[in-house]
Order: sequence, then structure tokens, then C-alpha cells
Amino acid sequence: MSRVRMSRNTLLAIAVTPIVIAIQLFSLYLGWLNHRMSEVLVAQQWKTPTLIFANGSGDGEPILELYGSDWRATEPVALDEIPDYIPNAFIAAEDVRFRRHPGIDPIGIMRALVSNVRAGSIGQGGSTIDQQLVKSLLLSSERTYRRKAIEAILAIILDARMSKDEILEAYLNEVYLGHQKGHSIRGLDEASRLFYGKAPEKLTPAEVALIAAIVPAPNRDTPEKRPEIARERRNRILERMKEEGWLDQEQYDEALKTRARFKGGELPQTPWRHYLDALRTEIADRAGEEVLRQGGLRIIATLDPAMQKEAERAVRTETRRLRQRFDWLDAPGDARVQAALLSLDPETGAVRALVSGADPGSRSLDRTSAMRRQPGSAFKPFAYLTAIESRNFTTATLIQDTPLRIELALNDVWEPHNYDERFRGRVTLREAFEKSLNIPAIRISREVGLRKVVAGAREAGFEGEIDAVPALSLGVAGVSMRELAGAYTIFPNLGTRTDPFLLAELRDRSGKLLYKHKQQGVEVTSPDVAYVMHSLLRGVVRRGTASRLSRYGLGHTAGKTGTTSDYRDAWFAGYTSDLVTAVWVGTDRGAPLRLSSAEAAVPIWGAYMSRIKTSRKEIEAPEGVIFRNIDPQSGWVWAEGCPGPRREVFLSGTAPTRECPRGLLGQIARKILFDEESFDEPAAITFDKFRRWAHEVDQNRQKVESFFARIRRVFDGDD
Repeated sequence: MSRVRMSRNTLLAIAVTPIVIAIQLFSLYLGWLNHRMSEVLVAQQWKTPTLIFANGSGDGEPILELYGSDWRATEPVALDEIPDYIPNAFIAAEDVRFRRHPGIDPIGIMRALVSNVRAGSIGQGGSTIDQQLVKSLLLSSERTYRRKAIEAILAIILDARMSKDEILEAYLNEVYLGHQKGHSIRGLDEASRLFYGKAPEKLTPAEVALIAAIVPAPNRDTPEKRPEIARERRNRILERMKEEGWLDQEQYDEALKTRARFKGGELPQTPWRHYLDALRTEIADRAGEEVLRQGGLRIIATLDPAMQKEAERAVRTETRRLRQRFDWLDAPGDARVQAALLSLDPETGAVRALVSGADPGSRSLDRTSAMRRQPGSAFKPFAYLTAIESRNFTTATLIQDTPLRIELALNDVWEPHNYDERFRGRVTLREAFEKSLNIPAIRISREVGLRKVVAGAREAGFEGEIDAVPALSLGVAGVSMRELAGAYTIFPNLGTRTDPFLLAELRDRSGKLLYKHKQQGVEVTSPDVAYVMHSLLRGVVRRGTASRLSRYGLGHTAGKTGTTSDYRDAWFAGYTSDLVTAVWVGTDRGAPLRLSSAEAAVPIWGAYMSRIKTSRKEIEAPEGVIFRNIDPQSGWVWAEGCPGPRREVFLSGTAPTRECPRGLLGQIARKILFDEESFDEPAAITFDKFRRWAHEVDQNRQKVESFFARIRRVFDGDD
């Protein structure tokens, strides 16, 4: 008998234990939500502005004061500063028994339950203002009975912890009222200024009733899209307000006569929207998404307001110019030309300016981080860096710029070409780099080793998929702008890479430190190798594909153009000793840009860099490099009677020793071996030429993909 009793007790314990654990876990979850409610709602942090300081320093005055979880420029609406009919309109629309229930409305719940049972799904929620506020700030919007139960419990707790006026005030500042141009309309103040162009305290009963009427479906049931529904809801709200004694007969009659329409205004603009959106993303990544729900944050950002202003102006002005000059770039939707700009301090990685779209005043995908595109020839410096580092190549090494056939697999052959479809015979490495010639870059990468180039790219900070394919040095691997800009810090830093960042420091309203950026430089190469590459990059601006920068007074800068082989993306990444800036131009769809980087990206870079203050100080040569006068045609040591001289830089021990060819034999040798034709990237290519090139590129891509598919089958044992 005792064993039977013990057995029953054991079975009962086994059955009850999961229930007890579930109750405990649910209690812990509710406790955590209650703690969040204390931080977000009860403490009324939405009233306390988030302060943003610039230039990585908390000294001085903040550059911005922003309110709410979504950082609005407008100050919160105070209940005691607006007429009573304004909050009463929302009560009449959403929760007529708001001041009489304990957080949930049993009558409303029963009505919604009956409706949902009849419908066989959750269509109505019977939510009170308390519940809507809890859902908006603490919970998801999923339509489940579990979520509704948690919402109801929290609403009761909220009603016990805050006064009705405090709850109503919070609701008026957080209620969702639609989207415009990617911007979420939150709170009465934003809605009042957008829909009527006036401060909320100046709204009439008819106007505020129409705003309250769209709350159930603010993007669908608007006066513009569904005028009859909007007018009918508005009139019901006005009638309820009269029944409750919140409007007298005269006010009611006057309101009914008013047309149910929005008159149109403008949202108060928060400046530097693209930068701030990227900053919010970084805060979420570094300190957690929940931090953004708090008010009263103290944020020390890396932004330089003057640089940001000029970056926005350059992107806006130059993309407009491109659309005007080339009509195919003025296409609608995701075929419309876009541009992005990222500017950072190479010593620290602090981002001083960020623009992620052609319209800096509207919300935009952060194309500096979320977009991965082929960098084209802007990737070549990292292939050449590996070559210089090997000490088998120098700036004066002669490279063959002649037709090249590369056998792939299944008898497929790839025949790459230069942008102008010409070949120059033998050229120095410097000339090949400055003129962005493809054939020499491919030959160099193959000779130094494709796997070494891939390894070097990894060290430079490129994190995406990079394959050791023959076209690697032409920038066929997708990269982000932040990766590219970070990689270019290697050159002004003489070998050390710093990664871009926007958030220097973050504190909560009590001053508690939530995050602090720790500067970490990564040594990628030695100073002497980096300096040789810097010299090559300087040559691109002095004589090469970016020589038009001299028109902007930027002949002292260095950088590299990047035009993809199919003319879909245009890049320029360049720098001074104290600033690295990258620019991308293209379309979201990847439609043909048909423009070189010299025509599309360089003007944006030039317009921006010419208007801001940067150092004109030359980067000093480190130990380990030497200078020699050479013949720029042959790459040999210069002597009287030879072209030049050109002052050239070498790693110690790698400078040429042979003198250039002179006299009659030298003239004959030059005629045979060296081509002196000039080169410039074309401004724009015809559609027929683009179509032919795109077809060739597509064929080559298919060949490469077929080759790697065959290799994978061999390794998998399927072939």
C-alpha cells in the first residue's frame, strides 16, 4: 500500500513539475516585461531627449536632441498644453471607457471575442489604449491569444502604476499613424504637422477626429485612398464626443460641415538621416535593440556635421547632373541611379560622413553596409600590393599588355580585354596601374599566385566570398563600401588597417556607460610596401584615370577608380593623409550604368573633397624605400638621351640597375617595344557596345561557373 501511495505521489510530482516550471518561467517573463515597462513607460523616458554629440567628443553642446524610440525631432505633446477635445477624440475613437476601466475593457473584450468566434479567426482585439501602448512599446504585433493574454496582464499592471493622464499622454506621443517616404509617422505632433501643417494645439475638433479615424489602418483608410470610410469614421467619433459631452452642439455642427481631408504639410526634418539610421543600426549591434527604446541616451557619434552637409550636397547635386545628362539614368524605381559616400578618419576609422542614397533627405537602404557589389578596378591595389610585397615586382617592372587566352575547362577559353579594347605591348607596372589596364593586372595576379591575392584581400578586411579565379584582380568579388573604405586606410596609415565605426560612446540617462569603442588597428603590410602602393595611387590622380581631380584642386590626393567589366557599378576610393572617402554610383537593380567611374563617381568625390578641409601634408617615405630616376618607357635607370627622367620609388634592394637604351639602337628598340599612346576612360559607352560587352561578360561568367561546377563534382566523386 505504501509503495502504491509513493508511486501515485511520484506520478503526481512528474505531472505537476512541468506545470510549475512553466508558471515560474511565465512569471519570470512577466517580471522582465514589467521591468522594461518601468524603464520605458513608467519612468516616462520618452519625455527625456536623446542627446547626440559630434566628432567623437562629449564636450560642448549636443548637435541634436531627439525624442521617442524612433528619434523624432519634434518635442513630446504635453497633455496640459492642448485642448481637452484633442485627447478625447482618441478616447472616443479607440477606448470610450478609458477613464473607467482598470486597463482592460471587459465589455470590449466580450464583443471582440464573439466576433472572432463567429469569424473563426482573430480579427478584432478589443484593445484599450493601455493595451495598444503596451503592444507598441513592449510586444510584437502577432495575432495570437497568448500575446493578447500577456498584453492584458501588462495593461492592468500599467494602469495600476501610472495615472490615466500619464498613460494617455504617452499614447498620444507613440500612436502609429502611417508611413511617408520610408518614415514612420509616430505621435500626434508629427501627424498634425504632416497632415495639416500646424502644431497639435491648433487642431480643430474635425481635424483631430479625422487623424484619430485613421488609427485602425493608417496606411489604408486615409482620406486620399478611402475618403468615404475616413469621413464616416470621423463623423462617428464626433458623434460619440458629443454624446459624452466632450463637444457642444455648436462645435459638433461646425465639425460636420468641414470636409474630411488632410490639407498637407511637412514633417519636421531630422538632419543627417542616413547617418542617424546607420548609427541606430550600430547601437543595436553593439548594445542591443532594447537600448533604442530608451529615452535620455547620451550618444557620442563620429559625425562631422560640416562634412556630412557637403557629402549630402555633393551626392544630391551630382546624381541630378547625371540624370540630366544621361536620360537612361532617370528611370523609375530601382533602375534609377543611386549613389553612396563614406568618409572616415584613417587613423581611427571614425566615420565623418555617410550618405547612402541619391536623396539624402529621405530614408534609404544603407548602401554603405547592406549592399555588396563588384568593386571593379578599385580592387586592383590589393592585387598589386601582394605583387610588390613579393619583391618580384617593382613599379618599373615591364608587363606584357598583349592578347591573353586563359583555358578554363571543357575546352572553354577566356579572352579578357582592356576597357578601350587596345593593347600596348610592354608597359611598366606603374603605367598599367595608373591606366587601369586589365591584362597586366591579370598577368601579375597569376604570376604572384591567386591564392596569395585572396589571402591578402582577407587581411585587408574583405569578408565576403572571394574565389581564386583568373579575373580576381578585376574586382569580380562582391564587397561592401565599408570594407572597401576600411581597406584603403592601409595606404595613408602605411600598412595598418582601421575598420569604420560610427558610435564612439553610449550612456544611459543615469550616465551609466553602455558601450565604448576600442580602437584596434590591424597591421596588414609593412610601411615600405604600403608607401610604394601609395605612390602608385598618387600616380592615378596625377596622370591616370582620376586625373580630372586636378580640376577640383585635388592633385595632392591619391586613389583608384573602379568600373566593373559590365559597366554596372562605378567607384572611386581615395584619400589624403587624414581622410579616406569612397564613392559608389549604380542602380539597385544592377541596370547598366554605361558610365566609367571617371564620369560617374569621380565628380561626386571631387565635389565633396574640394569643399571640406583636409590636410595637404605629404605622407613621408618610411625606412626601407629608395628613389631612383628611371626611363618611364623601359623601366630602366635613366641616362642622358632617354625619355624622362621620372622619379620612382622602390623597396630597398629591388631598384633596376640596367641603364635605358640610347642612341639609334635605343630609338629602334623603343619603336618596337614601347607604345606611347595616351589613354583615358570613355565618358559613356553606347548601348550597342554595352550589349556586346555584357554578352561577352555573361559568356565568360558561365564558363567560369561551369569550370568550378566541374571541379566540385570531381571532389564530390560525381565525375
